[in-house]
Amino acid sequence: MNKTLLYVIAAVVVLGAVVLVVTRYSGSPAPAVQPQNPSPAAQVPAASTNAPTIAKAVMSRSIDTKGNATGVATTFNAKTDKIVYAVLTLKNISKGTKLSYVRYLNNKYVDSKVAVTTKDNLATFYFSFEKGIGDYPKGNYALNLYINGKKSQSVNYVFN
Repeated sequence: MNKTLLYVIAAVVVLGAVVLVVTRYSGSPAPAVQPQNPSPAAQVPAASTNAPTIAKAVMSRSIDTKGNATGVATTFNAKTDKIVYAVLTLKNISKGTKLSYVRYLNNKYVDSKVAVTTKDNLATFYFSFEKGIGDYPKGNYALNLYINGKKSQSVNYVFN
């Protein structure tokens, strides 16, 4: 009887360890595929007029000292454009709001990032994409933008 009890306890401990490992390391995978043919500035309406919102999103070659887009474009040169910016015009943003993106190239996941705002009533924000060694990969890019995990805008751009 004692031997059976020991086997049952050992089985419960092993099962509990397996459940812990599976739940701990089962994070969400990267989004699989970009929706086909989204409009250049498809927007999901905000649930409330006081909800944090990305009112506008554009891609730009340059920004001014306040973070506003000064070289708005949708087509970039893979050899000569060294930095491109996704410039967001924001409404109803409070400190601690999470702004994020998921980027795709030719419908394949590239990367993602999350930033947390550090002040209330932030009017503009930008993500920058800097060219490393060599050229930017050529193709059609889609940038899905999120506020607190909810999709707000999509911006499409091209590197030739």
